[in-house]
Amino acid sequence: MEQVMTFIRSHLSTTMMIYIGIALLLLILIWIVMRMSRRRKAARRLESLEIEVNEIRNNPLAYKYNKASAFARVNDDIMDRVKELKAKYDVCQSNITQCDELFTRADDYLSAHKTRKSMAVMDELETMLDETRTRIRIVNQSLDHILARETEVREKSNALKERFRNVKAVYQDNRSSFYNASAVVDREIEDIENEFSNFEEWMFASEFNKAKEEVDKISRRVDEVSGLIARTPGLYEKAKCIIPQAVDEVSGHIAVLENGGIDIAYLNAPARLEAISLALENAVDLLDEGQDQAGAKALDAIADDILKLQEEVLSEKKAYDEISSGLSSIFRQVDEIEGELQDIMTLYASIKDRFGLEDWTHRFHLASGQLQELKQQRALIAEQLADEDYPRSDVVHTYRGFAQDVSTFGTQVRDMKKMLVGASSDENRARKQLIKLQLILNEVRLNTVSRQLPSISDQFSADIKEGERLISRVRGVLDHSPLDVQTLNADLQDAIDFVYRLYNNANNLVGVAVMVENAIVFGNRFRSTYPSMDSELTRAEVCFQNGEYTRALKIAIQAIENMHPGIYEKLIARKDPAVMNTAG
Repeated sequence: MEQVMTFIRSHLSTTMMIYIGIALLLLILIWIVMRMSRRRKAARRLESLEIEVNEIRNNPLAYKYNKASAFARVNDDIMDRVKELKAKYDVCQSNITQCDELFTRADDYLSAHKTRKSMAVMDELETMLDETRTRIRIVNQSLDHILARETEVREKSNALKERFRNVKAVYQDNRSSFYNASAVVDREIEDIENEFSNFEEWMFASEFNKAKEEVDKISRRVDEVSGLIARTPGLYEKAKCIIPQAVDEVSGHIAVLENGGIDIAYLNAPARLEAISLALENAVDLLDEGQDQAGAKALDAIADDILKLQEEVLSEKKAYDEISSGLSSIFRQVDEIEGELQDIMTLYASIKDRFGLEDWTHRFHLASGQLQELKQQRALIAEQLADEDYPRSDVVHTYRGFAQDVSTFGTQVRDMKKMLVGASSDENRARKQLIKLQLILNEVRLNTVSRQLPSISDQFSADIKEGERLISRVRGVLDHSPLDVQTLNADLQDAIDFVYRLYNNANNLVGVAVMVENAIVFGNRFRSTYPSMDSELTRAEVCFQNGEYTRALKIAIQAIENMHPGIYEKLIARKDPAVMNTAG
């Protein structure tokens, strides 16, 4: 060794030796790092494989196979299928055991720092895991198919249990509304819970067919108790609140009628109310026993009886109110109509010749007969009302017919009176209208005279005379007997139309004349200064003297418009000729 070192020193420098040493150290370090890296990689791989091995180890295959075997013992139809799966199941279990052994070997090698051998075992383990998973999946599918009936029954039972819990919760929240029926519901709920226990025993024994029958039976029981829980509170409310209130209401109506002196003994109300009370007690007993459907039918029958009695009582009360409220008035109307008929007969006798009316003797005879029939009906109703055993609901039909007859006959009598009064009122109206027309005609004549207009057309004078003639013609019709009302109305309308039209025309004429005068007065202040103004106003005055008032107004307005634009619009807008006097 010393010779080697001497040889190395003789042939290598110290620096070179240092470099070589460093290189050797680096190689050793790299080898160590690589070895550690491979070991960490192997450890990570082993951890991943451990998870897969645990998944394989913890799969439910054994549980399913044992359940299927138990199921097969009591179900011959699937025994052969389970036997066929035994060999495959044993292979799966053997593979699982081999996976455990391979994992243990790989772990041991890795712990002994034999990374290469550990990695080789891991490769073998991965292959075994893939194969095992495939086998387990195949066997699982077959077992799931065999256990499908159990799964179906279990899912159905779970849903049924959830529904039962909800029904039970609803009942517990409203238990006070069930009164004595709560004992029945409690017993039903306890029985269902016991049946669920029986179901679980069948499931534990793998008797799935019988378990399914038990689930169907429980489902029907849950349906029944659910319906009972849903209906019972409402039925109790109807039996203990709604129906008693209805009975009290009917009793109140009966008391009102009796206090009003109305005898309704024929309705036999007390006995019917007593029967209703007894039937209500029996219906409540049915509800207490949990017989909700029978109780519901009994309550419906009771409600129908109450409604029928209430309808009869209200009908009697309504009839009584209707008769009481209008009877005296209707009876009194018969006497009033009789008085009106007498007045009409008197009026007819006084005006029939004046107006040439047709003979109303037959009409009055018929009216008298109708009046006698109404009096007989009135007496019949009074007699029926005096009979306490006679239902007011029957009297009301006679009363309504009587009231309708009174109304119809009253309308006929009023129409007769209207015809007679109308004839005489036409004459009175015509005389009043003549006085008014004469005053208007006098006003027209006075206005034209008082204005001292220089010229009035011959037509205007003729119109005055025509108005007088029309008024005289109406007077002639009024003085004639019998009075021709149709001719009177026609001639009067002609006179009204003509006189009012003449009145409007006269007012317009006077208004235009006044405006001409104001316009000329306004323009006079400028005549000495403006020759054209003097000439135009002179023309206007000539037209005014000749009775051409409209033309005179146009000439005068045009003349002053040239001096004061807009004065004409002011004159028209205010309809006041004096406005021109305010202009500069």
